[in-house]
Amino acid sequence: MLNRQQKGTVYFGVDDDGTVKGIEIGKRTLLDIRSRAAELIEPRIILSIDDLKDENGLTFIRVCAEGSDIPYSCDGRYYIRTASADERIGSDLLRKMLISGNTDMLMQITSENQELSFNGLILFLKSKDVHASPTNTFFTSFGLYNKNGFFNLLAYLLSDQNEMIIKVMRFAGNDKTVVDERMSFQNQSLILTVQNVLEYFKQIDLPRKVDLSTGIRSETVLFDFQSFREAWINACIHNTWTEKIPPAIYLYDDRIEIVSYGGLPYGLSEEGFYAGTSKPVNHRLFNIFITCDFSEQSGHGIPQIVKTYGKEAFSFRDGMLIVTIPFGYEPDHVKARRMQKSIHETLTTNQRAVLGYLTDHPYASLQETADACELSLGGVKKIVAKLREMAIIERKGAKNNPIWVIH
Repeated sequence: MLNRQQKGTVYFGVDDDGTVKGIEIGKRTLLDIRSRAAELIEPRIILSIDDLKDENGLTFIRVCAEGSDIPYSCDGRYYIRTASADERIGSDLLRKMLISGNTDMLMQITSENQELSFNGLILFLKSKDVHASPTNTFFTSFGLYNKNGFFNLLAYLLSDQNEMIIKVMRFAGNDKTVVDERMSFQNQSLILTVQNVLEYFKQIDLPRKVDLSTGIRSETVLFDFQSFREAWINACIHNTWTEKIPPAIYLYDDRIEIVSYGGLPYGLSEEGFYAGTSKPVNHRLFNIFITCDFSEQSGHGIPQIVKTYGKEAFSFRDGMLIVTIPFGYEPDHVKARRMQKSIHETLTTNQRAVLGYLTDHPYASLQETADACELSLGGVKKIVAKLREMAIIERKGAKNNPIWVIH
C-alpha cells in the first residue's frame, strides 16, 4: 500500500466487507504488531495503532502508516497493492520507484570526475542576482556533495566538465532518413546548455507568416515558443540522468519533438500529469532550475502545452516521454527545398549528369566536366548556364580557385 499510494490502513478483526468480527487483544498484541512491522519492513516506518470497539462492543485493531521513502520491502521482497491482491514488483518498476522516492539519486551517485569547476554555473547565477562562489558552503547548499563528501552526479551535470552530449538534430523531411543539420552541446554546465538551446530556438521562431488577404494584417507563428520552453525545461528536469542518456530535440519539416527518458514519474497518473501535478524526479535539480529562473512550482507548464496543442502532443512509449509541437506553417527553407526538388525532377539526362559531376567535383573545370560526361564543351557551357539560371548551382570563390556550390 505504501508503494502504491504512500499510505495504507490494515484492520484486524474485520471482514473484507467491513463487518466487524472482533478479535481478542492481549497485553502485548499491539506491541507485537509494532515489533513485527519493524522487523519485516524496510525502510523503517512509524505505525499508528489503535484498539477500537464498534457499536456492539466488538474489539478490532486499526493500523495506519504513511511514508514516501519508496520502495518499501517486506522480508526482503517488494510488493505493490493492486485491488485486493499483492503483486511482486519487477526490476523495471523497482528502478522507477527508487528514482521517484525521497532519495535523490543524483545526489547519491558519486561523480567519476572529482576535478570539477563551476564557472559557468556561478556566472549564470550571478546574472540572476544570486550570490554564488566556489566554496564548500555553496557546494553543500546546492547539494553537490554526496553523503561521503564527494562531488555527485548532480555536481557533474552542473560543472564545466559535463560531457553528456545533448543533440539538436534537423532532418530533411518528416522522418529521420536524411540529416540536414546536427548540433551538439557538451563540455559545459547543463544550465548553460538549457539556455543555449532556448536561444537557438528563439531564432528559429522569429519568422512570422504574414497574411494581408483580408485587408487586416495577421501573423502566424511557426510554433508557440512558450510551450517549447516548458517542454524543453521539463525534459531536462525530469530526465532519468542516472541512466546517462540525455534528452534530445529533433526538428522535422513539420514539427519539433522533445524527447526525455524515464516516462511518467512513479505514482503520477496521466490525469495528474496533464493537470500539472508537480512530482519532480530529480528534486534538487528541480530546485536549482527554480533558482536559475527556468522553472517554478506552479506546475503550469504541462497545462500550457495541453491548452495550446492538446493532450495528443504527449506520447509515452519505451520508457520515453515525447512532446510533439507541430509547425503553424511550412518553413521557408522547407518550401525552397521542395521547389528545388520539383525543379530537379524536370532536368534532362545530360543536365543531371553535369549536375552530378559538379556535385562530386566542386572544383572541376568545364572542360573536365565535358570529358567526364562525354559531352562537348559547348554543350556543357549551355547546361551550366541553364542550371545557374534555375538557381541550382552558382560559382563562388577566387578566380584562380573557384568552386561550384550546389543548391
